[in-house]
Amino acid sequence: MNKYTENIHKEKTQLLIIGGGIAGLSAALKAKETENDVDVLLVDKASASKGYAGKAGRTTGLLSYVTEEDDPMAFTEHCVREIGFYLNDQELLLEMACESRNILKQIADWKVDILRDEKGDIVYAKWPTPWGTAAIDPDMCVTLAKRAKEYGVRFIDYVAVTDLISDGEQVTGAFGFNIKNGETFAFSANAVILASGAQDYLITTGWQGTGNGIRAAYNIGAQMRNAEFGNMCDFARVAPDGSIYYGAHGGAHIAHDHLYTEKENISQKYRPGFHSSMDPVAAYAWYKETKAGHGPVFVDLSDFSSKEGVLFKWHPTAAKRRAVLARKTNPPENKKFDVIPGFLGEMSCVCVDHDMASSIPGLYAAGDVSGSGSARGGAAPTPPGKIHGTGILNAFFTGIKSGRAAAEYAVRNKHPLSDIPESELDKISERVFAPIERKKGLDPKKALDDIQDIVAPVDYSLIKNEERLKKGLEETLAYQDKLKDLKAKDFYEVLRCVDLEAMVLCAEMFFRASLVRKETRGFHFREDYPLMDNENWLKWIIIEKKENEMKLSTRDIPIENYPVKP
Repeated sequence: MNKYTENIHKEKTQLLIIGGGIAGLSAALKAKETENDVDVLLVDKASASKGYAGKAGRTTGLLSYVTEEDDPMAFTEHCVREIGFYLNDQELLLEMACESRNILKQIADWKVDILRDEKGDIVYAKWPTPWGTAAIDPDMCVTLAKRAKEYGVRFIDYVAVTDLISDGEQVTGAFGFNIKNGETFAFSANAVILASGAQDYLITTGWQGTGNGIRAAYNIGAQMRNAEFGNMCDFARVAPDGSIYYGAHGGAHIAHDHLYTEKENISQKYRPGFHSSMDPVAAYAWYKETKAGHGPVFVDLSDFSSKEGVLFKWHPTAAKRRAVLARKTNPPENKKFDVIPGFLGEMSCVCVDHDMASSIPGLYAAGDVSGSGSARGGAAPTPPGKIHGTGILNAFFTGIKSGRAAAEYAVRNKHPLSDIPESELDKISERVFAPIERKKGLDPKKALDDIQDIVAPVDYSLIKNEERLKKGLEETLAYQDKLKDLKAKDFYEVLRCVDLEAMVLCAEMFFRASLVRKETRGFHFREDYPLMDNENWLKWIIIEKKENEMKLSTRDIPIENYPVKP
């Protein structure tokens, strides 16, 4: 026992949920609806009990789903052929398409507000594609948290879970600490749901995942899948003073279809037609033309219209929030402005099955932590892939599925909820709190800048080749050693040190998996292998920790069992 564990709080629960965003809250609600007497404890580093956790409040309240006028199979085929490029788990994708209307009914039962007309019908915008986009209250987590408390869900706020614990056969609990005062917690549980978010390297304010759940799952042996697609991107506006603004808040969210050099329209040159979002081909247009000396690349919105379809409807709360953000980010007054590709990340690689169960018995994963790991979205960062609004749909879909399955497992699993061994808690706490015990060392802010500089450049993250990927991996591995010298001045910085460890681990996964996949497919764009290779690469890349080393293997996609084939 050390000074961090001598007064440790010991909590026992049948079902532990880590993360209080949409996925975590919907999992808690569905768990209680499935097994009314199951004890559910939800833990988050923010204030999940009040609905102030996750990133729902930072979204623009878009929820895409398969409407009554759409065909779930047409949605599935579009996603497979145009977004996932045959790496999708088509069975799970079709299930989400078919269930999406029921999910909206479930949300309504939980009292979450969705924009409706005077008849009470859901109002949605219609792209020229087989789905619609509804407007949902971005403060939905406030409503969901209130509902969860009515159901009897217990909450612990301001506690960051840093480690999962297993007995070698199944998950048995977790370790965490209060980010304000450093008090430690040991959680014993029959089942655990990870709903802790993706890896976004803290590059932009809208996408704040640090991948701690990925790190925790990997460290107890859980498999990862599709790490090479952890490279969500968007165009960023370059202001006259050199400031960079990402996405819709910077006025460049639709830049992918309106890119110009002084010579020509390069959007139509490289990626003709109308597109719902950007991808590495759009980034490649910028990259190649800039390297050829034809830059700067700029956006011309003067010819923009929504003739292809109504793009979005806005919930009143979201519309007000967007107006405030637009004022804060100084939107462009003219229709022309320079842009650069902006790396976001969105790695969500915890591998799960159709019940959202990981490869470790008793451990489930929902929402952003396992979007790509579920393989639902295929060769794209998932969620949201390239469909605005399916991120929220994914959170509800996977949260509901994991809550149902984990509750049943927790009730069925009769292993005793014994205390976690003190020796293990001491070992974890000594590692976690080592930075605050050091008298001097590496500043976490400096380390964050360094890691972002390794991962974010467009020719490392979006436009790949073997030479640069090997260099990125080399720099990442070198930085793992530097993290041993991190120095934290308070408990907030202790958490940031854990974040940095997760970032470097995820960067290693990204570079290693990208090196293995020798083809171009979806968001994986290899200059040295520019073609999609269905003969050799209809495979998922699996990552697993074995004998304290990162091992990569491949798993054939059962394309013969799927309805949509190349």
